[in-house]
Amino acid sequence: MQWFTGPVLSDDASRLAALCGEVPDNGKSGWLRARLISAIHNGQLGAGDALPGARDLAASLGVARGTTDAVYSQLAAEGFVRMAPRRRPVVAGAPGIGPAIPAAPTSAAPPRSPSVPDPALFPYRAWSAATRAAMSKLAGADLGYPDPSGHPRLRAVLADWLRRTRGVPAAPDDIHVTGGVSHAMALLAEVLGVRIWAVESPGSPGSTQMMRQLVQVESVRIDDQGLIPDSIPDSAGAVLVTPTHQYPTGALMPAERRRALVDACNEAGRWVIEDDWDSHLAPPNTPSAMQALAPDTVVLLGSLSKVLAPGLRIGWIVAPQGVVSRLREQRERTDLGLSTMVQLTVAELISSGGLDRHIRRVRNVYARRRERLAAHLGSLGELSGMPGGVHTFVRTRSPKPLIAEMTRVGVPTAEVDDEHYRGVVVSVAAFTR
Repeated sequence: MQWFTGPVLSDDASRLAALCGEVPDNGKSGWLRARLISAIHNGQLGAGDALPGARDLAASLGVARGTTDAVYSQLAAEGFVRMAPRRRPVVAGAPGIGPAIPAAPTSAAPPRSPSVPDPALFPYRAWSAATRAAMSKLAGADLGYPDPSGHPRLRAVLADWLRRTRGVPAAPDDIHVTGGVSHAMALLAEVLGVRIWAVESPGSPGSTQMMRQLVQVESVRIDDQGLIPDSIPDSAGAVLVTPTHQYPTGALMPAERRRALVDACNEAGRWVIEDDWDSHLAPPNTPSAMQALAPDTVVLLGSLSKVLAPGLRIGWIVAPQGVVSRLREQRERTDLGLSTMVQLTVAELISSGGLDRHIRRVRNVYARRRERLAAHLGSLGELSGMPGGVHTFVRTRSPKPLIAEMTRVGVPTAEVDDEHYRGVVVSVAAFTR
């Protein structure tokens, strides 16, 4: 229904005032502007409709004339109405229907996963103390745009920590801070310029699915020692592997297989992308990262998603200088880096020893939960793979009873439907019984 299409009548102002509703005690200008815009968007005021004069509308609403004059002027400046000397304001046009908007899902968050830590174990006190320490050292320069490669303090702390805990011979300038491992893989898909990536089969469905959106993916069989180097297709320019804790089987790649993989990729001029996704939760005698074997060939990915919480979105890439330089350029063109305060808090948590203490604690907690889980499963299946981490793999040809029991006790699972490695990934972190 359109109003005011003919000559302005004496009751036009009253009708518009009734449409606007009760006048608030404060903020009259903002309220009136919002009510008139709403009427235009709703079609109650259509294109070409003449509005009442400012004096008449003010009288009908019981507000000052200056209020309606100011609102009309603002609407004209914003393009909602047209104004001319000695003429009533006229609605300039309809808002239109706009482009089609895809239907939103009920939740954008992924479903419960067996591969996340127990949030109840998050070190709240240590994190708060690290935040306060970071704030006390905050410089004015830290409040500007962040370094796209990561804050220099965090990169320096990470270099020392990764050398000490994972045997990685990295300098601070060899490290690029990311929003987790998935972000790191997306960046590398762009920066390395490799069209075909080889991935483990079975492997992480999340990583494989994401990489399929970015590059051509070729699956490579694994055995009980991890990815088989001789099965990598010649066309692959990069291979994504989880040598320390293969997903989903939990296998640890032995030294001979690591050496064979590195040698084969060196000979082929192929990148090795080592996803060191939860190795800090592995037993203390676990071998160092494979990146130490060939720093010019192996690009290391890691994050705090398993040891702290995925919601922090903090990860890293350790790579040769040429790759790190291109990563920085890519970030300068896109998101300009991560939150400085989160980065500095993480740096304080690591340098204070708080992260190491937390890791020792959760290792023990998860080890006890793993033992109780094994006893609880009984005849439903046996745990396989290297101990440690937030989940375990149960190899079974009859996964449904196991999944049903874990669902009953509130423990997330993920079925692995592979002809050679059929079974179920079960959360250790969530088994709190």
